[in-house]
Amino acid sequence: MVVIGFLSVIGVAIIIYDFMMLNVNKLAPRRLFDEVMGKLESRDFGAAQTICRKESNTIISKIVLSGLERRNPLDNAAREAMENTARAELTNLWQNINYLSDIVAVAPLLGLLGTVLGMIQAFHAVPLQSASVKTTLLAAGISKAMVTTASGLIVAIPALIAYSFFRGQVQQITNMIEIYSTDIIKAIQNR
Repeated sequence: MVVIGFLSVIGVAIIIYDFMMLNVNKLAPRRLFDEVMGKLESRDFGAAQTICRKESNTIISKIVLSGLERRNPLDNAAREAMENTARAELTNLWQNINYLSDIVAVAPLLGLLGTVLGMIQAFHAVPLQSASVKTTLLAAGISKAMVTTASGLIVAIPALIAYSFFRGQVQQITNMIEIYSTDIIKAIQNR
């Protein structure tokens, strides 16, 4: 039960963090993309860098800055840097929500383990008692053992719902970043 309680606290913390952080308008704002693309298309790389440094907590800014820092008309270093940055940032987003998936898998198993151990304990105590007490002890032991399974499910079900929601958010962010990255790469590599 202690481990299940610990998982519930971690799950709630991850859910709160993800609600605050996983937002398309926060990580890949269209306004920033349009502003940076305007500067890149007019070949004003310094202004684009300044804008991105001011908005450094967005994925778009990180991609643009990595491309501008490695910009070289003779090779594809900027493209590779931007692709690597995008891949790393998106991997971090997916990894964060995968912790919820792990909680969904582990919490019910811990609940079942607690139930099995409780059942073993209940059946172990029954043979030592008289016939009239056996039924009462067995019923009480089974009831107590089932609490861990219920607790594991109580932790896993909200975590699964949150995981499904955040998976959609991360997929939406991934799609936007892929679209934006293509245009940004073309604008920076345009010779």
